[in-house]
Amino acid sequence: MKTKTAPPPSCVAIPVYVNLGNLTPGMAGSISATAHLYVNSTGYFKVKLHDDGLDDVFSNLTVVLDIGGRSVTLNLKRDEATVNLAPGNYTVTVTIYYVVNDNPHGPPYVVNKPLITVTSIKESEGPPSNQTETESE
Repeated sequence: MKTKTAPPPSCVAIPVYVNLGNLTPGMAGSISATAHLYVNSTGYFKVKLHDDGLDDVFSNLTVVLDIGGRSVTLNLKRDEATVNLAPGNYTVTVTIYYVVNDNPHGPPYVVNKPLITVTSIKESEGPPSNQTETESE
């Protein structure tokens, strides 16, 4: 008799596209958008900020994600976090706070490239040694 095993955790994201427009040196601002995330089974997920070259454009770039009452903060110094999610559909609020460098020079061709990704952490990698999410009340 075969034992059924639970499927590995996975997620499907319905992305959000954010356009910061024409940035000028020293400009500061914020923008918010909403994305959706479907999780098939309980597991750990890595949330990653793809910040390659962004430190040449921004003196401050902070991304705050609210995933089902859990707040995840990423920035140029801390570009990934781990969250433990149960199965379900999540509405994800993404808020980006930024300050443009006085002399910005950015990476070319950043249109339609992901700023943030969410991927499952394989069971063989084991759970993270420390949780990096915070729960909001």
